[in-house]
Amino acid sequence: YWRIFLYQILLLNVLVVLTLAVGSYVFDFHFYSTEPFQFFLMYFAFSLLAAGFFAYRFAMPFRRMLLKTIRLVSKKQIADDDRFDEEIEDEASDYFEMDKALDQVRRKLKRRRLQFLQEREESQALMSAMDDAIISVGPDLKINFFNAPFAHHFVSEGSAANIPLTQVLREPEIINLIQAVFAAKNIQELGTRNLHVRLRSNWQKERRDFLIKASPLLEERTQKIYGVLLLFQDVTELKKSERVRMEFVENASHELRTPLTSIKGYLDTAMEDVSEKRYEQLPQFLAVVSRNVNRLVELVQDMLTLSSLESGPVLKRELVYPDQLTQDVMERLSPMANEKNILIRCQTIDRPFTADIGKVDQVLQNLLGNAIKYVQAGGQVEVRWQKLSEHDGNHVVLRVIDNGPGILSQHLPRLFERFYRVDKGRSR
Repeated sequence: YWRIFLYQILLLNVLVVLTLAVGSYVFDFHFYSTEPFQFFLMYFAFSLLAAGFFAYRFAMPFRRMLLKTIRLVSKKQIADDDRFDEEIEDEASDYFEMDKALDQVRRKLKRRRLQFLQEREESQALMSAMDDAIISVGPDLKINFFNAPFAHHFVSEGSAANIPLTQVLREPEIINLIQAVFAAKNIQELGTRNLHVRLRSNWQKERRDFLIKASPLLEERTQKIYGVLLLFQDVTELKKSERVRMEFVENASHELRTPLTSIKGYLDTAMEDVSEKRYEQLPQFLAVVSRNVNRLVELVQDMLTLSSLESGPVLKRELVYPDQLTQDVMERLSPMANEKNILIRCQTIDRPFTADIGKVDQVLQNLLGNAIKYVQAGGQVEVRWQKLSEHDGNHVVLRVIDNGPGILSQHLPRLFERFYRVDKGRSR
């Protein structure tokens, strides 16, 4: 405003002085006389008012558009200021169309900015919700972005943003993978790698298997690569499940093959004896076949039970009397206990509890049967029922205690895997 005001004062007054000087020479009057000098002073006063008015009329719309332009290019948020929503009222003004265009640009940028912020929030929420670790690095191998799983596995403390990747992961193969993506500009896969990760509970390290993939980040127009996105897919549990599945197939196949082989051998021998009319050992052969068939029935029943439990068991709750249930199971297993001269003791409670009696019977028979099978001859087994106090949740605890060899500590984590055997020789 002041610049325009001063320019107009200087221009108008210099122009008047030059006009009077030329007029005094052309029309032959004295420039330094009283009347022209008074006229000049009067003109100077009016020029100040006129210059101030025209400077204001010109500078204020220009100032408004200038502030709107600064707002468009500035990161400072002044969207709530009503001054920037004012428009030039004079549609005949030269600034009217420019002002309208700036308002349209501002509205479009505002919509796109809100859309960008929303998409960024959604992307960050998606990245953080994923179980896989994700990281973005630039051409200088500095970390630009990482999600919560990556921080959980690989970042010990503080932030990993804007620091070299080599300070977080000291794996040359990963660095070579990133450089290969920058060179080829396509997706690269490293395969499964065993990496050290941190346990947040005690900040110790363990090794886990990760499937690592790297994807290039390309600019939309130039298709120039500006970064690499790394995906660390934790496949530790998957590989463990695959290993358990293979062992299950191996163990189950062996458990099925053993009685089938015995049945086939004894049936072939029995058929030869029958064809030659030798019947002396036939009852013994049939007894062995019968025992192996019973063993096959038990295995199939175990598999059906396993499938039923995994598909979501339905509990049929009813009153269970521990003393009666224990006596029934002990009677069924008494022949096996008498063969090994095993003493079974029982300590029960009088009060019944609510549960699925069929599944409780199965649990007790499983525990007591295993104790009888693996305790040495002449050993002891105790079945103990205990009612906890209301302070502990009013629960019933079943314990089956024996003086057998027990299970070594290294086998306890795998105790509930399907058909897992501590005895690798499968002597049974």
